Amino acid sequence: MSDILSSGIDVTLFIQQFRCPLVDGIFKIVTMLGEEEFYLLALPLIFWCVDFHLGVRLTCLVLTSHYFNLTIKDLIQEPRPFWFRPDVKLIHAEGYSFPSNHAQTGLVFWLGLAQLMQKRHLWFTGGFLVLLIGFSRIYLGVHFVTDVLAGWILGLMLLLSATTVEQIVICRLATRSLKLHLIFAIIGPLLLLAIHPSKEVISVTAALSGSWIGLIVRQRYIPWAGTVPKGEWKKLFLRTLAGTLVLLVIWLGLKLAFPKEGTDYYLFFRYIRYCLSTVWITLGAPWLFEMMNAVPARPVRSTLGQK
Repeated sequence: MSDILSSGIDVTLFIQQFRCPLVDGIFKIVTMLGEEEFYLLALPLIFWCVDFHLGVRLTCLVLTSHYFNLTIKDLIQEPRPFWFRPDVKLIHAEGYSFPSNHAQTGLVFWLGLAQLMQKRHLWFTGGFLVLLIGFSRIYLGVHFVTDVLAGWILGLMLLLSATTVEQIVICRLATRSLKLHLIFAIIGPLLLLAIHPSKEVISVTAALSGSWIGLIVRQRYIPWAGTVPKGEWKKLFLRTLAGTLVLLVIWLGLKLAFPKEGTDYYLFFRYIRYCLSTVWITLGAPWLFEMMNAVPARPVRSTLGQK
């Protein structure tokens, strides 16, 4: 074991000497803010109840962060702390250790949210949560200190470059036809998957493809449904309830219905499941909101005084 990894385990052991059931429980909850299930619920709520375009930008950031993190992990193949010291492991974790995806994507999500919304209090809240999520990974024995630091650095680099990359992509795609957009939405993620094929990357690229397809079709045919009814709490509640229930039926229901891991066609159907889930978020749910009249009240033009 290298001196760096050995020192990292020493840090974990030092931190864990202050363990108690309450603190264990707190950090197990905190670390859930970096899990797939958290993003699966949080990002749709931003789409449906806060700002649709903010949801698009955050989703692109989160999925891009996931993809790069998984690619770097599999290139470096650093073992996790509990591979050397099983007694430090407090929760289940798969895959390699460097860099920490929780730390990287947690920073991208929370500080990206603060940056895009331009809310001062979100910078403080988001920064605090980023620190907590990173520390939780060390405390729970699933990452070295260096993994978390590298995750923060990579997340910050991605966040700082996001605006420039976004402008370039928008300029390149602005003049393209609907047909070409749909081709890009299907072929682009598949090329990323071909570069780095793995179970986890299938989820990311499928979600990227589904989000893109749904967004393109929604903008073309039901643009009004993407807007958020500000302050209309009944409509926001209906959106949250209906959208989340159907999303869970798709994501969990298809998981139960489709072939299980290790069986034939599992990876193919995993791609389909994640693709359909994000098509629902960006297209299916907005369409349903339109049908339910859970869209913003449209202003009625006054005819008073007209002849």
